[in-house]
Amino acid sequence: MFQDWEKLQTEAKSAYFLGLCDTITPRVKQSKGYKYIIAALDSCWQWVIEKNVEADDLYFHLEKLEDTGVLTLMQFPENEENLDVWVCVADALLFTIYSAYKYQGDEYLPETVESTDNEELFAEFQNHFKVANMNSVRLEKNLMESLKDLDLKRSLREDIRKILS
Repeated sequence: MFQDWEKLQTEAKSAYFLGLCDTITPRVKQSKGYKYIIAALDSCWQWVIEKNVEADDLYFHLEKLEDTGVLTLMQFPENEENLDVWVCVADALLFTIYSAYKYQGDEYLPETVESTDNEELFAEFQNHFKVANMNSVRLEKNLMESLKDLDLKRSLREDIRKILS
């Protein structure tokens, strides 16, 4: 499936990760960090659709000094049960942040982002998504097929939600 994903436009690659994350994030709704996940995913979707969010602002959702970054929040004991969801969200953020920095033409990236390897990231995401969602194979295939032809427009997130429901 990685080969199919690699053929997608950058925005569609992000939409793949973000759309699948939208299907599993309700599992962590009771977590204290849930509102941070939603804010991070919303910002990433905004970048995918409108490109009006700075890469540094997206990165702020991943790593913050005030213990509200996704990488910090996922380490709290209360989140161990749903660690697979947190890893998927972190991977989706990481890819979108990397894409945003590249889109802006930034040469120097934060260390966490700079070391992004698409194939490893994709494999890690898939492994954790399979644990977080029993229908993962069907959802991934449906979304992958749809993203090949999907118009990247304002209703993208809603269109993907319909595909995955």
